[in-house]
Amino acid sequence: MPEHPLCRLDELAEGQSKGIVINPASRYADLVLVRTRKGMYAYRNRCPHTGAPMEWEPGQFLDLTGTVIQCGIHGALFRIEDGYCVSGPCARQSLQAVALIERDGWLIALDPLERAGG
Repeated sequence: MPEHPLCRLDELAEGQSKGIVINPASRYADLVLVRTRKGMYAYRNRCPHTGAPMEWEPGQFLDLTGTVIQCGIHGALFRIEDGYCVSGPCARQSLQAVALIERDGWLIALDPLERAGG
């Protein structure tokens, strides 16, 4: 299973999100990475409503409260812990999760190109 180092664990503080480019030809981040006190979470950067990338500014995926992922296009809100849409045009759908492991201070995605469609 292909692995892709995403970032050092200390590069993403608790309560923050980050966009990760996997495919060098991508115009937007391929993955959404979020760190909470409960852990690290990664999802494909595609809203289930339209398939569009979700950041409302580069690297910004959380709403103003920092408690949910927010699609910047139509305002859909997703739980960080499981990517489930709790509000918006894609309610009851989910973001596509990407499996993560931590190794030697790095956050690594398992098979991210398959998950990110690339």
